[in-house]
Amino acid sequence: MITDLTILDHKQTIHMNVERMAVYLQSKIIEASDAQGQIFYLFFYKDQYLTTVTAMKLRKNSYIAHAFRDGIVLNTPHPLIQIFLKNYHQPFKKLTFDQFIKKAEKSLTPQETALVATYFESFVPKRKIFEFIQTIFYEFRRNGQLLSCYRILRILMDFAPKQRWVRELSHDLNFIKYERIYKTISPELIKKDILYTEKRLYTERSNEEQFQCLLSLLQQQARWLDEIALWIQRALHTATNEDYSSLLHLLKVHFSHKEILGILEEMYKQKTQIPQIQNDLVQYYIELKQTEKLMSIIINNHVQLTSAQIEAIEGLLNEIDIESDHLNLEAVNKLAPFFAEHPQQAEKFLQRCISLLLNQHDVHYIQEWLLPFKKELGTTPMIKRLENMQQMVDDPDKQSQLGELYYQFKQFDKAIDCFSWEMELKGNDPTPVKWLSKIYSEMGLKAEYKAYQNLYIDMQKRA
Repeated sequence: MITDLTILDHKQTIHMNVERMAVYLQSKIIEASDAQGQIFYLFFYKDQYLTTVTAMKLRKNSYIAHAFRDGIVLNTPHPLIQIFLKNYHQPFKKLTFDQFIKKAEKSLTPQETALVATYFESFVPKRKIFEFIQTIFYEFRRNGQLLSCYRILRILMDFAPKQRWVRELSHDLNFIKYERIYKTISPELIKKDILYTEKRLYTERSNEEQFQCLLSLLQQQARWLDEIALWIQRALHTATNEDYSSLLHLLKVHFSHKEILGILEEMYKQKTQIPQIQNDLVQYYIELKQTEKLMSIIINNHVQLTSAQIEAIEGLLNEIDIESDHLNLEAVNKLAPFFAEHPQQAEKFLQRCISLLLNQHDVHYIQEWLLPFKKELGTTPMIKRLENMQQMVDDPDKQSQLGELYYQFKQFDKAIDCFSWEMELKGNDPTPVKWLSKIYSEMGLKAEYKAYQNLYIDMQKRA
């Protein structure tokens, strides 16, 4: 996962960790810190990298302050941050304001260039930004492009509304006809000033009509990551299955199952009340064989499992490596209610669980562990088998039968102890010798297998 960035500042290479990302209007801003705790901000216009700035005191009503207050803020290691950054080649070059403006003028429209200049109010003197945008205004005015002039003026009305020059121009008779267009969101406004329209739609996105219009605008520009961020915020806010389903549909178009799972997990961490999200997490955990997380969500929440899911879980348990997996097997008995109507699957499930538990616990502990299953299923053959084992543990006359039960649970070392005891107790009985030969064979211990196999043949000949 991408959790660090590399910045090139002149000839100095700086390594830093990503802290969070704000998705706000046409911009994305990544906050990162270096080893000394210095904060940096990486600015992007749509998906185009602009520059990196060193954090200073952020002005209260500056663009970046609005971005982290009113935008969609994602904390690392959010999958959307990872997905966004993996499309970029590092290091990111740190440019001065003049350098990045010169570069922006080659790829952005004059209106877009004026807009991105306002992003840096906390890092560049406001007068310098204002005067730069003024030059764009005057260039349009010299060419008689009044609508373009008014677009720039609207940017300045947001950026420096109290500036005398801005207030006077906003009442200029030449712009009255354009002011009327800006009063309501309409197809005409979208056509004449899409940047301003997006800001209005974003501000009013709680209105269903404006929200859908904003989505349409993002779709037309193929800004699907922005669209997904918007849907995540919406689904978390409304907590309805309808909005969540719309989000999930979009995720499936653009992301792999593993990436989708990461996004759903981040949403789930925010204590969302979306009803469907737990069930989808269970399904993705099963598909991606993430047993530990699967058990955790089932055990700690009231999740309704289907018969197919229960069968799949049983299959996952067969693949568990008790030495390497961090599964809290001791808590798995909380799954007992889910097996109430699936006794056959319960028997397979218990066979595997008991085999694993016996690696670390005695028979008495496992009997206690089985009580929730006994409550739901009664005394099943598997539970009865454990009860028999408990009775045989301290009975020297039952060691052969106990050894057979240990063998069934793949507890070969314990079975060997039982049959070795039985062999010493009944020196002429070939049965425990035969069992020892069989067990050593299955363990792959050829020398021991051969020794007991030959002993068994000799005993058979003498019988």
